[in-house]
Amino acid sequence: MATKQEVKRFLKNHRDLKFSAAKFEYTFHLFKDAEDKLFDLSNGILSKIKDAEANHKQQIENAETAEEIVNLMRRSYPADERMAIVNKAIALEEVTLPLIKRRALTSGLDIFIENTVKYFLRCKSNCCDWILENYRSFRSEYLKSMLCLVLGFRGDESMLDFLIEEADRLEREYPDESFDQGPALAVQELSDRYLN
Repeated sequence: MATKQEVKRFLKNHRDLKFSAAKFEYTFHLFKDAEDKLFDLSNGILSKIKDAEANHKQQIENAETAEEIVNLMRRSYPADERMAIVNKAIALEEVTLPLIKRRALTSGLDIFIENTVKYFLRCKSNCCDWILENYRSFRSEYLKSMLCLVLGFRGDESMLDFLIEEADRLEREYPDESFDQGPALAVQELSDRYLN
């Protein structure tokens, strides 16, 4: 397992991009109470802007089966409606979790990836072991990067070595992308929780 000094050295030397999808999700999860309040405030207000959004709300309310809810997670909706979908999926976790896991293995759809990460961060089940067991099977590097955030928030210090290696690999193999930021932020989160 990485020592406290190794983790500090990694965090000091690894690039820290101001803007990345991972940093966006990381920040929202750190302040998830604020995200929930924003969702509550915007619920109804934003959806009155367009008739199409009212139709989206109706689709969300009418979705009853796991398949219907998970299919909604694949569609591009405004943020408040996306949270409503994720919350509905979490309310039916027993039936939605297996389907989301199966779809995550092959999905390259950014909106589904982002909704899946929100789901994994908030659901009752801790999916860290499943993520690690299936990590090499995920087809999308973006998904791998974002799932590292789940490991950072819901995992433990035993995952530090994996996350450091993954951040280095993603930065080396994709220097023009921000994929390395997911595992780097996960290292930061685990360091804050376990090494300080």
